[in-house]
Amino acid sequence: MKKRISEFAKNLLLMVAGLCFALIMLEVFLRILGNPFGFRIKGDQIVLPAHQKYEIHNTTVNQLDELIIHEKNSFGFRGAEPPIDFDAYLTLVTVGGSTTECFYLSEGQTWTDGLGLLLEEKFSPFWINNAGLDGHSTYGHIVLMEDYLVQFNPKVLLFLVGANDMGLGDAGAYDRSIEKNIATLPGLLKSASGYSEVAALLYNLARFVVTRQQDIGHGSLDSVDLPTIDISEQAKEAALQTHRQQYLSSYQSRLEQIITLARENGIEVVLITQPALYGYGVDPETGIDWARIAVRNLDGETQWEILQLYNDVTRQVGAANDVMVIDLAAELQKDSNYYYDMLHFTPAGAQLVAQIIYAHLCPFLSETFDPFQTGACAETAN
Repeated sequence: MKKRISEFAKNLLLMVAGLCFALIMLEVFLRILGNPFGFRIKGDQIVLPAHQKYEIHNTTVNQLDELIIHEKNSFGFRGAEPPIDFDAYLTLVTVGGSTTECFYLSEGQTWTDGLGLLLEEKFSPFWINNAGLDGHSTYGHIVLMEDYLVQFNPKVLLFLVGANDMGLGDAGAYDRSIEKNIATLPGLLKSASGYSEVAALLYNLARFVVTRQQDIGHGSLDSVDLPTIDISEQAKEAALQTHRQQYLSSYQSRLEQIITLARENGIEVVLITQPALYGYGVDPETGIDWARIAVRNLDGETQWEILQLYNDVTRQVGAANDVMVIDLAAELQKDSNYYYDMLHFTPAGAQLVAQIIYAHLCPFLSETFDPFQTGACAETAN
């Protein structure tokens, strides 16, 4: 019996030693070669994917390129490298979630790209980058500001916000890096991930699995017939009331925190409301009634009214704090030519977004940064 226990203990010790050696070797490997999966969270910091190049072979969404090329510069943003004499330029950075990053639009097709082309004809020297991060809410935007953008110090930050803040009482699945809670295994991994590449890898893999289980991602209008749903007035009002009571005040506070943080560092803020395809009206291309389609267990009309609650907060915070608000939600048509799913823009949609934003932003920049202006702001066709 004692011999068996001794053999078991010996084998267990060898197994533990082998596991420790494997973890040490994996840690060394990850530190030398870096993160092979491009995860964006490490500990309590956002880790931007510097010098990343994504090649995505698209076989499902007809409105997007078959081969999508998406590149990040040395800062982990989309766009040109920052100029050496950065302070001498009129510098803009766009911030938001997936509708800003435009992950599945190739280089040159994002609305930030289109906006840059329009503005560089009127201002010089001029530079713009896209710091959008798929899935991030205003929680993540605040962390991005604190970790990077305040030190980077562009002259203007544009925030397209609202969609990823819907129903968020705290940080969402993509921007949980704000919190620490070592009482749970994920919390322990997250805390350790600030010091260990292995812990960071395990934590982000766990987040990836949870995200996939929650079916967070982009859809396609090409893939299936869109289901419809009818809900009662009582259910509609209950859904709206939940957001009014539980989420809007914290969203307002986060917007105010963004404005305060920017102003403390001499950065101008522009807020942009979030458009969506669902809502009111009939699609001119397909004849789909956007009010009746099913969107996350509600009809399109109700889901749009919920999004508009957040857009209203954006408008109100802008007015109360003397911050420019571009009401993209009110101006972008609900037309399937401009969206490849209920929220994300096609290349044509992104260019129209750029034109709408330019029409409002150019006069603001002209007034605020007159020394950089080289030409009169011109209207663009919507």
